[in-house]
Amino acid sequence: MRTRHLRHRVCTAALLVSFALLVSPAGGDEPRTWTDSTGKFRVTAILIQVQDDVVFLKTDAGKTLKIPVARLSQADQDFLDAGENPFEMVDAEPSPRVSVPAAPANTDSPSSSAWTNPPAVNWGSVPTMDKGFGETQWNYTPPANNALPFEPKAASLPGKANFFEGMRRLKINPLAARCVAGYTWTFSTPKPLSRISLVDLPSGKAINSDPVECNMCPLTIFNDGKTVLMQGTGKERDGFETGDQLQLWTLTGTKVTRSGIWVPFKDDKKAFGKTTNARPIKAVPIANDLLILLSDNGHLACFELATLNPIWHAKLSRNFEVTWTTDRKQMFVLDEQTLMLVDPQTGQSKGSLQLEGKPRLGWTKMRLSESGDRMLISYVNNLRIMDLKTGETIDEYSREGGAPLSPNGLSYPAPDYALLNNHLLFHIPSRITVCDYKDAAVITSVGGTEFVGLLSDKGGLIVPTSIPHPRATEILKQAVDDPSVFLIHPGVSVALDVSGVPGNYRAEVEQNLKNAISKAGYKLGSSAAIKIKAAITGPKQEAVSYIARGAYVANVYNSTITIESGGTKAWSRSAGNIPMMLQTKRGQSIQEKLDELGKRPNTSFFAAVALPKLLQAPTKSSGGNHQNALLVSKFTLRGLVDSE
Repeated sequence: MRTRHLRHRVCTAALLVSFALLVSPAGGDEPRTWTDSTGKFRVTAILIQVQDDVVFLKTDAGKTLKIPVARLSQADQDFLDAGENPFEMVDAEPSPRVSVPAAPANTDSPSSSAWTNPPAVNWGSVPTMDKGFGETQWNYTPPANNALPFEPKAASLPGKANFFEGMRRLKINPLAARCVAGYTWTFSTPKPLSRISLVDLPSGKAINSDPVECNMCPLTIFNDGKTVLMQGTGKERDGFETGDQLQLWTLTGTKVTRSGIWVPFKDDKKAFGKTTNARPIKAVPIANDLLILLSDNGHLACFELATLNPIWHAKLSRNFEVTWTTDRKQMFVLDEQTLMLVDPQTGQSKGSLQLEGKPRLGWTKMRLSESGDRMLISYVNNLRIMDLKTGETIDEYSREGGAPLSPNGLSYPAPDYALLNNHLLFHIPSRITVCDYKDAAVITSVGGTEFVGLLSDKGGLIVPTSIPHPRATEILKQAVDDPSVFLIHPGVSVALDVSGVPGNYRAEVEQNLKNAISKAGYKLGSSAAIKIKAAITGPKQEAVSYIARGAYVANVYNSTITIESGGTKAWSRSAGNIPMMLQTKRGQSIQEKLDELGKRPNTSFFAAVALPKLLQAPTKSSGGNHQNALLVSKFTLRGLVDSE
């Protein structure tokens, strides 16, 4: 029997065309002539925004002008009052000129009465989800259109309220055509502060709330388009809202009205010998005022919003994941190796199948293609593409060794691409990491559109865009058509230097790296200009800690591989001998296990490492490219800046 313990570890520019004009929230408007109240002064400009009864304009020369509304001509004031301004930002008291479009018809606001005294749930009396094992054949019909049913616009938002404030979450509701961005500020303040921005996506208009003394972030926005489901993000010892607690927020102007607290999965989780509340990790509103919640211990349940009573539920196994079609009418539930198609309103199975090969799962993510006929699944070090109409695997990729492939997020932005960890663009057919997208506060994907959240002292943006962007497509084509233009490519000559490895490990490391070089398609030559260097440092006594198990002392080694050209490092990987997750044998203490691991360095790292198939030559502008990407692209308020 093995016990697992988790360790803490402190661990030339081209602007994208689709980002053009983002400095102007009214980017789609034509310039118009603005006149002051005397008629003496005129300027041709685009309207940026109206804030605190001041109009901000941008001229063709790129200059920003401002003028009080009261000093504009009557015709210009009438233009503003007519509501033709595609964006007006509210930071203080609501202006009579601000008009966020109404929510879609036939959507009701959830009643807050049940939140005053939420019901206690006896899960034993709640119907369970029909898993259809061995009874229902796979029968999936993709929706006619899994893309967004509207054309989203960019929305301009206020900048940081404080240096330490961050945009923590961005949640999209395609049925309401709304999104909500959540911000928190917990550092260098006596009490945490949170706020939200509510955005109407077809118009790009936003309402920004006042800060609230709490520690919460949005989990979803309901189908009425105005009620936000908030989740605590604090720790128990802080005395503020925690992850098991949910609350409704509604805005009146910039003022927030908050409901009572609801704990949907009370006493539902066992951890470290204790019974605790489970924490919701996903929330999706569906039709008929129902809400699907998924907890961190795999409890999936459908609740009535009016009463907060569950109408069906399922307790999934250790490895699970859930995703939906964009219209929220069909739900996919992965429970270990079984993929189920479920009616989210009734919990009835419409089909089930076993994943081919029954793979070992972990850190599992699932996303649908824009067409809705394919599914991208990531688990441990693997990617898999499935044809959902047949249930067959179309393609599969496995990366040897290293950390999990995409534990922190996954998107399926285009048929042949995966966005790993919400920033690394991976071309699946060629196995090339094309682009590392940097400096976005949040990236989230719905219906084939990527929504990028940006926040700085100068302002914020929510930008709908398409990935890959043009330069990423160009550089991929270049790589596929002529790999020799890259520093590292199949057939390149490299020299191996293992002088940095202690003598008693040198032969083992040298043989492991020769195997890795052969597998990558390189040619080994003693006088090659490109050097692959291996090194092992240590041991060094360091303190390490594991969750709920305290601190220990261990002998720490560090194993490193670098690729150098002309004395400049182009690529590197490293690993230690003390893992993040520690497995002990029956009767073995943590310190005994650490003493065992501390006897030697991690030489298996050199056997498992995957050397890059393509790598560009290092340049001064390529700083920060630690992911082997062909391109690094940084999101800014002015657009997307590429560095090669």
